Amino acid sequence: MAVPEFGLDDRVAIVTGASRSIGRGIAQVLAESGADVVVAGRQREDLERVAGEVEERGRRGVPVVCDVADPDAVSELVAACKRELGPPDIAVANAGVFQEWGPSEELTREEWDRVVATDLTGVMLTCQEAGREMIAKGGGSIVTISSLAGLVALTGAVSYTASKFGVIGLTKALAAEWAKHGVRVNAIAPGFVERDDEPLRDDPEVLERIMGRTPLARWGKPREIGLAAAFLASPAAAFITGAALPVDGGWVAV
Repeated sequence: MAVPEFGLDDRVAIVTGASRSIGRGIAQVLAESGADVVVAGRQREDLERVAGEVEERGRRGVPVVCDVADPDAVSELVAACKRELGPPDIAVANAGVFQEWGPSEELTREEWDRVVATDLTGVMLTCQEAGREMIAKGGGSIVTISSLAGLVALTGAVSYTASKFGVIGLTKALAAEWAKHGVRVNAIAPGFVERDDEPLRDDPEVLERIMGRTPLARWGKPREIGLAAAFLASPAAAFITGAALPVDGGWVAV
């Protein structure tokens, strides 16, 4: 017998960075759990493919091109969600970029600004726009996607690390502030997850180091992040807010 609290029947969800990898996995699992999903990202062709995968799972899928670093684009994303499906019950702020690896003393201001604009400011804008709608309707669930680099530092990736630590701080602050409105806000901190465009997996030395450092000795799968997001978005997590959940194969436990 299914446990009803784990379902998302007839919920409306927004997933940013949904065109591939983790975002795609999240959109698929939310649809399988019963939600209609607005999939947002920068590549329309990829978004249409993911929206089709949502529809194949029996739910409505709506692709919306959006750069989360652009406040107007994020505002239009939420407006499109309201027009097509209704106000969001769930928002997953997943969109992110990585920085060019290198010594922090050589990091340019342009590279810092590029990463922070998407990985921190873009998450804030997504939470803010979706949060306004959830406050107005009396509740909802926001899931932010941080990283193991939001819990422990990744050397050579200072802008990424700072942004992902910031996402967890933002998550906790919003959770505390919006609890009175019935809006829960939680973070997921993924470890090294298989991606469509993961260059690290092509480097045997890096691959060996990651496997040796991860207690479960494997890469995570996008679906596993999706399952965690669906849980945090569901009524089963009704007493959880302000949490930062590592889904990392044990990386930060060591």
